[in-house]
Amino acid sequence: MGVEDVKLEPFIGLRSIWLFIALAFGIALVGHAAFWLLRDPAGDYPALLISLLAFGLSGLVLWRKFTFRSYPLRNYLPHAPSQNVIAVIPPTGEVHNRVVLVAHLDSHRAVFWFANNILVALFAIFSVVALYGVYLSMLVYLLAVLTQLQFFAWVGLILAAFHFLGWFTGITADLGRYSPGANDNASGVGTVLALAERLESQPLQNTEIWLALTGCEESGCDGMLSLIKEHGSTLREALFIDFEMVGIGDSLRYISEEGNLHRHRIPQEVESLLKEVGDPFGIKPASTPPAGAFSEGGTLWEHGFKAACLSAYYHNSPILPEWHRLTDTPGRLQLESLERIHALAWALLQRLDQ
Repeated sequence: MGVEDVKLEPFIGLRSIWLFIALAFGIALVGHAAFWLLRDPAGDYPALLISLLAFGLSGLVLWRKFTFRSYPLRNYLPHAPSQNVIAVIPPTGEVHNRVVLVAHLDSHRAVFWFANNILVALFAIFSVVALYGVYLSMLVYLLAVLTQLQFFAWVGLILAAFHFLGWFTGITADLGRYSPGANDNASGVGTVLALAERLESQPLQNTEIWLALTGCEESGCDGMLSLIKEHGSTLREALFIDFEMVGIGDSLRYISEEGNLHRHRIPQEVESLLKEVGDPFGIKPASTPPAGAFSEGGTLWEHGFKAACLSAYYHNSPILPEWHRLTDTPGRLQLESLERIHALAWALLQRLDQ
């Protein structure tokens, strides 16, 4: 398309988020097993100590992963080469602003939890109980020993069932097929490419545009973390605009709050900008569930960058269309939705270039 400053930046990324899930909940299951199987031969307190150590390690691994930082046992999970594609479109004048247009290149396994909206809703509930249940298990087993009330032990056993389900999902998820990935996230990549093409013929005056097509978003945003590592100092004051599933739906939304275990809100100045420019487009805020979802926008918030994550929804549904499904095919993309997000993004760029 005529963009000359293009780089392929390789990195090593996690092959699957589900293998990580299997590891984390597998360690939690060790904690449950220690409590139930070691109390008779070893006594309450030795069994409790081993159990708490296992849950503590599981909780630490989950916390570090979902705050997008290095975590214990990371090197024991399979990793493989991936890549980011980075391009820069200079302005016609001096650089006063930088904007990074982001979209991830990878698609997700079509795990059964995403097969329909009912299962997605159940997955949201299951994820909250399983994730926070790792920390709750430490409390209930401690109370079971201190009070000698069996009730608390049975609560722990219920949590163990959720952790087993999480572990089982983790070890079987990668046996299935990948989603075709048309909406998630070829729609985002196509939007970035269309904007790049337009910017080549209609360059901005004082805003340098970076294009960042990232790998390994679905396995924990390793591509974005690599981008931050390589270019974070240059892009510290830049605004990142993340296009995530923008090809199906009749309304536009921006993620106003997200985070597993550690919630973040969109920076106020970014939200004000989106409301100002997005009002004619009917843009509305949305938030991710307390567990089970993340975006590269949230990764950037966690590391102190300014970012906006834009998506398309149906106005009567909180669930992203065709999220991780085998039916996420090109034929389902909607031209009107793609035109709408392009127009909004162009309006944002013009506003920032003033």
